[in-house]
Amino acid sequence: MLAVATDQDIQIYVAEKLQTKFKGHSHGTLSLAWSPDRTRLFSGGDDFDPSIREWDTSSWKQVGLPWKGHTYKVNSIAVNSFGTHAVSASSDNSVRLWQLSDKTTVAIFQHTSSVVCAAFSADGTHILSAGYDKKITDWKAPKAPATTTPTPKPQQPSPTAHSVPHEQSVSKVEQFVTKSGQFVTTSEQFVTKSEQLTTTTKSGQSVIKSEQIASKTLVITADELLAITKTIRIASITGDLSTAEKVLTQEITADTKNFASYANRSFVMARKLSWENALQDANKSLAVRTSLAGYIAKGIALCGKQLVEDARTAFDLAFTFTHGNMDATVFLYFIKAIALFNANRHKEAVLRVEQLASDPAADPLACGVVVSSLRLQLGTIAFNGARHSEAIEHFTAAVKASTFLAKSSPPAACEAFTVLFGWDNETLWQTSNKKLILALLGAGRLGEAFESYRFAMDTSNEATKVSLHSWVL
Repeated sequence: MLAVATDQDIQIYVAEKLQTKFKGHSHGTLSLAWSPDRTRLFSGGDDFDPSIREWDTSSWKQVGLPWKGHTYKVNSIAVNSFGTHAVSASSDNSVRLWQLSDKTTVAIFQHTSSVVCAAFSADGTHILSAGYDKKITDWKAPKAPATTTPTPKPQQPSPTAHSVPHEQSVSKVEQFVTKSGQFVTTSEQFVTKSEQLTTTTKSGQSVIKSEQIASKTLVITADELLAITKTIRIASITGDLSTAEKVLTQEITADTKNFASYANRSFVMARKLSWENALQDANKSLAVRTSLAGYIAKGIALCGKQLVEDARTAFDLAFTFTHGNMDATVFLYFIKAIALFNANRHKEAVLRVEQLASDPAADPLACGVVVSSLRLQLGTIAFNGARHSEAIEHFTAAVKASTFLAKSSPPAACEAFTVLFGWDNETLWQTSNKKLILALLGAGRLGEAFESYRFAMDTSNEATKVSLHSWVL
């Protein structure tokens, strides 16, 4: 028996003859998998219906409700040889492990980009997944139960910490070790060996990160990351976008093969919300020379045009140009999350950044700036919609994440966020506190508003205290 997924339906063939066909998902069906006893067929849908559905092969009727969890298309499904668990790979950058007895998610394995495929090892003890990050990741899978009775508390999987390029086998990969915070490797391809971290979502599911960042303060500059000149950087930071565009146009006129100038002008066009021009310049940059800046520019422009899947591909290609530089990799991860946020993928973007921020080995200052900025924007959206309780929650998180800015300046490396997205990092702490106080007043919580003001005054430096005091008056 052969099952075929198409854009319109699922087709079943027996002895090379079409036996039946039926509507699988609301749009296209992308992936199929049989249960070991062939009594069930599992299907995965596209972006319009990113669910998994179970089909009874005796009647071809759907069994139960669709399995919900993925937010983008389900590229691959596999069932272990015991028929106890299934694994699915998705363009939402995750691999989900499902328990078949109750159709629940046991755990989520997180990649940094779209995941194309996932499979169990022959003995069912490992899960292998691969995607646009050009790595194969090996995870430990739960042991199959001795009987068919559902286990009340499934064993949480743990990763084996093998994250390897496609060109290398799991058994032979040469992995990192760290010495005094420095990465030591015998090849230019960076592969993470560090112990995997597990966090828990509100639903109690384990979210396991496939990479861990070296513990150190990020020192990469916007000039290095974006191939940008000092003149353009300063103009972008001060908001003088017209001057930046004029200078870059002059550079392009003088040298039509200047890939960096095209990429930088794309950044400026994106700041001006001229998305079509931004995409044109990004493509011109890449036509001259493929580069990190070029793919970053393209990813941002595509997000601006709401072409999110194409943007993911551009960012995934950008990761191949970081050449193992961990600072560049981390900042690219941030930039991708921010661009997705700006494309209204708010939940996904915040989850990505807060997962990284929960890693004790990640730079807390850069994480704090990004978490605070995204929460501040979400709070503003809620406040403008008169959803004061929701706004208070976001503003409180923004204040907490940016507390380190109360008496210090933002990390210099975070200038990249100002250049690309116009963020005002210098006033982030002050603005978060002001917004929180206004939201509390709007909700009628006067006592809490006063306590928040007093906390801000007690915590801030003298200049910020003066500013807050004048604002209240």
